[in-house]
Parts: sequence; C-alpha cells; structure tokens
Amino acid sequence: MIDDYARWADTDTEKSTVVELIGYEAYPGAIHGEPVGALQFRATIQPTPNEGPHVACFESQFDFWGVATEEPGGWSDDTAVAYDIVCPPDAKRIPPPVDTRLVDVVPDGAEALVVEVLTNAPSAASADDIVAEIVKRMPQPTGEREVAFDPEATVVDGDIGFAMGDGDDCLLVKRDVDGVQVLQVPKILLQPGELGCAAGTALQPGDQLRSPH
Repeated sequence: MIDDYARWADTDTEKSTVVELIGYEAYPGAIHGEPVGALQFRATIQPTPNEGPHVACFESQFDFWGVATEEPGGWSDDTAVAYDIVCPPDAKRIPPPVDTRLVDVVPDGAEALVVEVLTNAPSAASADDIVAEIVKRMPQPTGEREVAFDPEATVVDGDIGFAMGDGDDCLLVKRDVDGVQVLQVPKILLQPGELGCAAGTALQPGDQLRSPH
C-alpha cells in the first residue's frame, strides 16, 4: 500500500518547486490499523531573492486511511504528522515505484458476446459449457495491464444466469422464458455483503434487483 501512497505523492508534487518525494519505506508485517510504511520528503523554500534557500526534510507515516498519527487531535499538530529528519546528502526527487498489478475489467464487446452465446446456447448447455465458450471468444482488453474478469454462469431449471465483474463494473445477463436480458442493477446491491456481482444474482426475482431506497 505504501507504493500507492508514493505514486500519489509523486503525482501531487510533480509540478511543485517546493516539495519533492525523496524516499519511501514499507513496514513488512504491518497489520490493519498500523502504519504500513513511510514517505520522506524534501522541502526547499526561497525566503527572498537575496537569501539562500532553506532546505528541510521530513517523514510521514501512513496507514490504511492516510497519514498516521497516534496523538489525539494530531491532525492539528504539524509535528505529529510530519517528523523532521536529517536530509541525506544525496537527496533528490525519486521516481515512484512502478505499478505492475493487473487491472480487472469487463472488456468492450463482452456484453454483445455474452448475449450471443446465451441466445444460441442449447437447452442442455451446462454452466461450464457457457463459461468455456465465452472465455474462448472473450475480447482482449486494450488498456495497460488490463485483463478480463473471470466470468461465471449458473443454470437453474433451464434458466441461465451470467456475471462478470465486481461491484463497480458488473455485467449481469440472464436467459429465461422471456429471452435474453442484460440487467441493470443498482450498484449498492452489487457490493460485497449484498447480492454481489454473481451469476445467481442474475436469476433473482425482478423485485429483488431494484434499489432499496
């Protein structure tokens, strides 16, 4: 997680002539609620054109929620969130760590493919048959580090439910006696702990897929 904070800090300071990210450190083994790492910064202030620059370095620790401080009301105390450190002699702006994580997406064209496969699936098709056909023909994502979500299907009494995605980007499709339908479900119902972006959700009664508010 500290890698994310380092990337965000680099973006926030890339045009700054005052503050630079000069280092970062992860805390291996940190548990939820504890600091996961620290960022080091250098600040350079030019008081007046006739004075030399004032340079200082500081470090801030970060937890799951952001800058960490153990002191009550610490957010109002600069020294509680930014600790003075000795500036390393070789201090300079560093590039942030490269993000190599894969990004799951519902690729463009996936909806049309799923509708076609469910429309043409024989009545005896199994959930595995449907998933295999969709995986084989799934459009390739075009974004950097993007991969397609794993699709899932279920067959109940001849009805087919299909899902791929998560609570923020979910493709839900069903086939029943009324044909193939792409479902538009409120995001709140697709979150973990709710119905979720799952094949079984696609087969829920219509009144269960409406906003609770």
